[in-house]
Amino acid sequence: MWLCLFVALLAPLRALSVDIFTGDRETLPQLHHTPFGYGGASTGGSTNKSSIYVVSNHTELREALALPFTKTIYVNGTIEGNQLDNGTLATCEYYTAATSGASSQFDFILYLLSLNATYISLVEDAISQNVTFEGKNATEYRALLGHQNGWRPVVSNTQKAQVGFTLTNNTSLIGMGKGAALNGINLYLSSVNNIWIRNLKLVSPADCFPAPETFPSSWNARFDAVGLVTAMNVWVDGCELQDQLSGEYVQPDIIDPGWQVDRFDGLFDCEDGTDNVTFSHNIVRNHHKSLLLGGGTKEAPRDLGKMHFTIFGNHFNNSASRNPTMRFGTFDVYANLFEDINDNQPRFGANLKRDEDVPLDAVFEYHLGVYNQSTVQLRDNVFLQSGKVPDDTSRIFTISEATIPELPARVCIRDSSVPPTLNGADIDLGSIAQDTVDWFVDEGDSAKGAVLMTCKDVAVGDYQTFGTVQEVARYVLREAGQSS
Repeated sequence: MWLCLFVALLAPLRALSVDIFTGDRETLPQLHHTPFGYGGASTGGSTNKSSIYVVSNHTELREALALPFTKTIYVNGTIEGNQLDNGTLATCEYYTAATSGASSQFDFILYLLSLNATYISLVEDAISQNVTFEGKNATEYRALLGHQNGWRPVVSNTQKAQVGFTLTNNTSLIGMGKGAALNGINLYLSSVNNIWIRNLKLVSPADCFPAPETFPSSWNARFDAVGLVTAMNVWVDGCELQDQLSGEYVQPDIIDPGWQVDRFDGLFDCEDGTDNVTFSHNIVRNHHKSLLLGGGTKEAPRDLGKMHFTIFGNHFNNSASRNPTMRFGTFDVYANLFEDINDNQPRFGANLKRDEDVPLDAVFEYHLGVYNQSTVQLRDNVFLQSGKVPDDTSRIFTISEATIPELPARVCIRDSSVPPTLNGADIDLGSIAQDTVDWFVDEGDSAKGAVLMTCKDVAVGDYQTFGTVQEVARYVLREAGQSS
């Protein structure tokens, strides 16, 4: 019986496309960072030669990630999330057509029209008058529009099955060099422990079927570059997170009557009691909503007491918001370089007219989101800002959902030999944070006393220290991103 069971377990392994690495170890990347901070206990996958794999395409990556034992997977070259078995790349039209049943009739334009109450009333007027609408049978057309919202999540699942990749416990996923990239792939870490993701370009999938929230530019897209749900002991280091391989900003799709369709969600989102994570030496560039750490208010019972994060040595380069946004946890944000183009109005002070040629999702909003019951510790961070209002400090922080003075969020600005600076000039980060809190209270968006400026009972983070602002900037520019 045991022999039969053993053979049954081996059967799927024999059919794998991916092979165990048999080359010289010296050809593998020699990366010099080691885990530290809250993710410092992570060890990643085994580096025994029998547990090392090199993958270069969609099929090999999926098979290697699914292996049910400790392993290290090296990514060679660019792996396309949309790559089909025949080597071609799937399009949005493909995902719709490949969906079984009536949902294959989904049409994104019709979906948007179905949400337009004025348009629907015109169709219904045509029905009541027993006339055609735009050359179509009005009754049949109204029924077709009525199905679009229900069909959208079905066709979205077809795309998810293609671009979503699930990691298992005790896995290291490492890029072979600067050309290593996961393009249009959603890495999903659900209820897993001990993961390393290193030295990779991580390009988030463009959602073919996002749902609009508010006209014209607020959208709920589905896919993150990396998503953590109840994950523990995770280290993401030396990666470049962005919306396309070039790293350039992706213009939204313009659809009548003025929709600006943002097809991207987060780059690194964590929720549901994820714990002990270090996000270090990464470049986050040209994205709208970058790092969301902590779920909504209803998820507080799952997050409180967990959600410990180290954010260290990263370069946030033209990231419009969530650098990061923090809820319900403990967050050490040390020695990061925040660089943005600020053409937005100051929150307090003079008003400016927004440049109408700039898509709304590209407009800088804020860096650090201090939300419900979070403890945020800041030290040795450097801010660079250009644009129409390069000296505005009112958008370094945002405060939201802070409505419970009995359970306040805390912001701790640690003393350091590196003073907070904006464009080389000293700034009082504590006063800026307090001014932001006061503004949100005055606007009615926060409760007085729900965010405190204090380091009381906040453990000092044990991290590398620096002597000058220039030393921090040089360190981040040298160490952040892919290295070999």
